[in-house]
Amino acid sequence: MLKIKIKNLLAGMVPSVISISLAILVGALLLLLTGQDPIEAFQTLFWGAFGSTNRIAETLVKAAPLMIMALGTSIAFKSQLWNIGGDGQFTLGAVFAMLVALNLSFLHPAILFPLSFLAAFLGGALWGGLAGLFRARFNANEVITTLMLNYVAVYLLGWLIRGPMIDPKGHGFPQTPLIEEGLRLPLLLSGTRLHFGIIIALLIILAGYIFWRSTVGFRIKLMGEGHHVARYSGIEVPKTIILIMCISSGLAGLAGWTEVFGIHYRLMDDINSGYGMLAIVVALLGNLNPLGIGVSAFFFAALSVGGSTMQRMVGVPFSLVSVLEGLVIIFVISRVVYTQWRDRCAVRTFNAGVSHQPAGRDH
Repeated sequence: MLKIKIKNLLAGMVPSVISISLAILVGALLLLLTGQDPIEAFQTLFWGAFGSTNRIAETLVKAAPLMIMALGTSIAFKSQLWNIGGDGQFTLGAVFAMLVALNLSFLHPAILFPLSFLAAFLGGALWGGLAGLFRARFNANEVITTLMLNYVAVYLLGWLIRGPMIDPKGHGFPQTPLIEEGLRLPLLLSGTRLHFGIIIALLIILAGYIFWRSTVGFRIKLMGEGHHVARYSGIEVPKTIILIMCISSGLAGLAGWTEVFGIHYRLMDDINSGYGMLAIVVALLGNLNPLGIGVSAFFFAALSVGGSTMQRMVGVPFSLVSVLEGLVIIFVISRVVYTQWRDRCAVRTFNAGVSHQPAGRDH
């Protein structure tokens, strides 16, 4: 049984490997057309991501929030809910966690630390749950509502760090005070920025496997088969939609918590660094599978960290990284579209064969 599962998992990863390979091939052709040496460029990119202990640590630092957010995105996508508001949910998770850390500082860190963790999940869940409520109650398109809530979150953060939450000792800079040292995620490797958030991310990925074997996970899988199927199975679709959006966006909020409590230790502008859109790519490339998401997040983190080095040392624009990400999306979506087209053709062929069979005779 285990061998079958491993075989199926590896078979599911083959299309993702093909998508990455095709993206790199097209990227190499683009480099050739611009007079660049693709071998040198990609060697520099690889060295920039894995060439030293510090570079590997930076890649892992980048991968941690991507893993958590992409797992949350996959939960929504598997149920045919298109949560693209990860950036806003990330931001609200960080804001809620910081509100707890700054306003309840009289509590012992042993109590305040888990409270900030829960507050981050709650902040993200409330922000995404609002879009879920609109979908369940008014059938509002969650793509539009989650996207619009992203902009609201950006302006809300801007107001907070310039007004109620501004650091009084920050000379007017738009940022909050630093959190206490006892609340900061501990470093795993001295001399680097690698913090305990990567361990939390890996534990959440592991929990993803347990989640899909739970009752809630089974209900979400049924939702993915179609809301009419879920309704026929006795599932309350509106309540489940809200629950799914809360879980999905709550994980995005936890990604915000790891970034603030592990790297910046305060809120500031552009705290999310565009993780939300990238998490969608990571989830799709990982085939919405927890292990695939972990590998995919590591790949894109390496691409981002190595891309900066490639720009500095070889002169290749960092925009090439965005091009590669876009190409991966194109190839992944093309694979999905082709699979759906092939399945529809198979169904039509089968139906045509059945309709042309001669009617049976009664004896």
